[in-house]
Amino acid sequence: MDFGIILDDALAYTKQGVFENSDKWFKLIIAILCLGIPLNGYVMRIYRGLQPAPEVDHWGSLFVDGLKLILLSLVYAIPVFIVYAIMYGGIILATMSESPTKLDAAMMSGWAPNTGLLVLIFIVEIVIALIIPIASIRFARTNTFSEGFNIGAILGYIGKIGWINYIIALVLITLVIAIPICILVLGFILLGGIIMFIFKVKYVVILGFIFAMILIILVLAPLFAVFQARCMTRVYDSVAQEV
Repeated sequence: MDFGIILDDALAYTKQGVFENSDKWFKLIIAILCLGIPLNGYVMRIYRGLQPAPEVDHWGSLFVDGLKLILLSLVYAIPVFIVYAIMYGGIILATMSESPTKLDAAMMSGWAPNTGLLVLIFIVEIVIALIIPIASIRFARTNTFSEGFNIGAILGYIGKIGWINYIIALVLITLVIAIPICILVLGFILLGGIIMFIFKVKYVVILGFIFAMILIILVLAPLFAVFQARCMTRVYDSVAQEV
């Protein structure tokens, strides 16, 4: 698997499809403001292998596909919710009781980290993170929930891609997206701290910086979403190309 070609293709796909198309970019920002549901539907279209980047139209189907993809992700997240419920269920039950003593005891013991459960959560989250991308693409292309949860077929397909190649691809995609976001956030924090220290500005100015940072991330989010979707689509299709 040539990771350079995959990343270059995804960058070109995102540039030509969104960055150089202000109308499509604006519509995708609107899609994010609609709780991100239509954006997930748009990602589904990319997962289906459409090239160049599809138009942002037929909003009804975008909402429906987006809800389906979100539902798929929520079902996969159930094991994580269960482990968290085991960890902090005592506190929740104690808050529903009328005994302050019992509540205080639960608060003191319940928030103490359980190393075993923390490790279990970490493992479960990694497994889910590995499965969801392929599960989402299978679901997008078959439009069948059963294929999205066909764990045997999903693991088998990842095996065809190659586990090492697949994990490297996920790490690279994550880094390409995470590094600019981290630089942006840290830059705003640093700039806000310097301005606050030098000019003794009020906290309302800092809130303005936070709002500006959120706004910029909102504007850039469609680029990240399209890039990620295209990368995973190329990784998925690499099996067919190699065959």
